[in-house]
Amino acid sequence: MAVFVEEYLGKIYQRQVSDSSEAVWCDQWWRHGEAVARLDALWWAWEGLHHDERGGLSYWLLRHADPHMKQLFDPRGPFKYCGVRNGHRDVLGPLPIEPPPDGVFDQMNGERPDGWIYPNVVEFVENYLCMVYRRQVTDTSDSAWCPQWWQHTEAVVRLDALWRAWEFCRQDPQQGLSKWFLKHADPQMEQLFNPRGPFKYCTVRAGHQSQVNLLPITMEPSGMFTDPDPSLG
Repeated sequence: MAVFVEEYLGKIYQRQVSDSSEAVWCDQWWRHGEAVARLDALWWAWEGLHHDERGGLSYWLLRHADPHMKQLFDPRGPFKYCGVRNGHRDVLGPLPIEPPPDGVFDQMNGERPDGWIYPNVVEFVENYLCMVYRRQVTDTSDSAWCPQWWQHTEAVVRLDALWRAWEFCRQDPQQGLSKWFLKHADPQMEQLFNPRGPFKYCTVRAGHQSQVNLLPITMEPSGMFTDPDPSLG
């Protein structure tokens, strides 16, 4: 993979990253878990697509490389505190999390399919996701996060879906993890990091704040909606 990044990817994506706030880069990219995961996924996808003369390389550039590099070049992304002039700065740590009380996920866990790596969503979040998505969530208004993510139903549903998608996608050795990042993880994490999202009133310093209530709903008039006809299913 290192040869692919140095001899191919780095020569294609030539950007102004020395004196710019629009695109950032770390010459020691291999020190960033997210960069390693994304670039490894890019390499595997390239190996599977570049032989396809019907548009494989174009598909790889547009559907894999461009969106991954956009995430890496993002000044708020994994290279936030690094720079070509100052070099690598090991500032961003894993997303802060607090373990849930025993029994919180007992009803959700059930039996996992054979061959799955993580036994439940908690193990997946603690040992993989929070290690990959390292962001500045302590002193910033750009990204929100709650260490007690398991207190938020929306976060639980999204992260549980991410875990299951990851276990499925990783079985495709060529495009699986790249697609997981781009089609699942990035959009889901964008919603969770959104300062107006489910963690709006929570902070890493103050912890979980229960200030967001269920959406207010009144009962619809009787007969307004009908159940679907089972015979049409």
